[in-house]
Amino acid sequence: MKPKEQVVFDIQTEKFKYLQRGNHKIKKVVDIDVLNKRLNEVKKSNIYNNVKIIGLSLATVFFIILISVNF
Repeated sequence: MKPKEQVVFDIQTEKFKYLQRGNHKIKKVVDIDVLNKRLNEVKKSNIYNNVKIIGLSLATVFFIILISVNF
């Protein structure tokens, strides 16, 4: 039987540069208060957009019903 050849990955080669961690990369830490503030703003924005879409949808349905009743 022929033995399997081993695959050698050389981390120093150019094609594996994305795997290397440079010294300039620093782990970014997020302040929990800032994160909560941003999440609350997004939540309020999403609620506003949902209410607006539901209102427009109901107005459209009401308008269509109104037209169909008259004709």
